Amino acid sequence: RQRREKMPPSSTTTCTSLLQELQIIWNEIGESFNERDKMLLELEQECLDIYNKKVEKTRKYRAELQGTLAQAEAEIASLMSALGENVSFPRKEGSLKEQISTVKPVLEDLLMRKDLRWKEISETLTQITEISSNIAGNDYPVSSGPEVDDSDLTQRKLDELRAHLQDLRNEKAVRLQKVNSYVNAVHELSEIMSFDFSKALSNVHKSLTDSSKAHSKSISTDTLARLTELVESLKKEKHQRLLKLQGLG
Repeated sequence: RQRREKMPPSSTTTCTSLLQELQIIWNEIGESFNERDKMLLELEQECLDIYNKKVEKTRKYRAELQGTLAQAEAEIASLMSALGENVSFPRKEGSLKEQISTVKPVLEDLLMRKDLRWKEISETLTQITEISSNIAGNDYPVSSGPEVDDSDLTQRKLDELRAHLQDLRNEKAVRLQKVNSYVNAVHELSEIMSFDFSKALSNVHKSLTDSSKAHSKSISTDTLARLTELVESLKKEKHQRLLKLQGLG
């Protein structure tokens, strides 16, 4: 048998006493039975309307909870896919509130991990963009941040980007070493051949003579090619001068 919810005794007593008082007042007034029946029907309808409103409000609340639960579960699935992780969590059998209380901490943890992974990928992409810009010779790189693919925030993606960044760092170090080697060569030749060292380097790229170190030295392919050409030209000129001196001797 289906269990019926009982009205609290206090409410039942109050309704009964009020109805009894109403009957007494009607007797004192001399209200007709037809009028009494009409008023009782109105009372029943008003009570029914109140119950209907409460039921409708509760239905909407239930729908909201169902929507919240469905949205949370969908977001968890999306986050697990983006992070490339499979998070297991117990699904409670019970009320909607109990189920929501189960998935809520799981969702919060995944969102926190997503934010952390997004920042790691964004920072790595920013460094990749900066070094790539240096190598390409862009003096004024794009100031806007890199675009992060929110659908792929896996650890594998981060590892790939970090490996690429390390390769670029290695290439940057090699290029910087070459630039410094060429700069030293030009400096040595300037002392031997008595020409303006700073002017010669500035003609290649102004960053090579920036003593304030506000800007890093240019390591672009174009700068390396021009430095190579400059050093070879100076060495050739030095050799020609030596030949002239030998001829004079």
